[in-house]
Amino acid sequence: MRTVATVVAAVAIIGIGVGCGARRKVTREATPGTAEELSGNWSAVDAKETSEVLIKDCFANPWLGDFVKEHGRKPAVRVRGIVNKTDEHIDAQVFIKNIEKAMVNSGKVSVLAQEGAELGSVNAEQDYATEGRVEDGPSVGNQKGGDFVVAVRLASILDQVQGKRTKFYKVSFEMLNATSGEKVWIGDHEIQKTITQKKVSW
Repeated sequence: MRTVATVVAAVAIIGIGVGCGARRKVTREATPGTAEELSGNWSAVDAKETSEVLIKDCFANPWLGDFVKEHGRKPAVRVRGIVNKTDEHIDAQVFIKNIEKAMVNSGKVSVLAQEGAELGSVNAEQDYATEGRVEDGPSVGNQKGGDFVVAVRLASILDQVQGKRTKFYKVSFEMLNATSGEKVWIGDHEIQKTITQKKVSW
């Protein structure tokens, strides 16, 4: 009887130890996009940093002032998408929204809805208004076309040996005149990370 009790007690202790070992800790960041990086892959920190740096450089160049001087208004810009040439799955919308936010907050350009769900929602609301169901709805045929289009390309290079790897990212950002196709500004931002891990092969 004593032996059985001893075995039960030992199992209980082991169970408690396993449970404690598997306990997970979650820390909520006060400012999202500033958390410690874990894997070394493209992160929210990279997306935020890159969009802010590129938009600042973009708006400091002559194309913007030249357009305002010629047309007497700020230009309308549409972000068309991102070409991802890295070896990672990167959610393009997260990066696009960072770019759009930086543009809108600058107050220097008008940012237009993206193709897909955003433009689809606008078109659906206009269609709804034309069915006679609302008294004061949006007018049809007055959507703005973009004066400029943003094209973004994201590429990476990976170099690694046992226990250490270096990851290099290059983000290319181009502002294209939607009428002529002329590239009025080209910028890029580079990020390099070195990740080390003892006694582990990648």
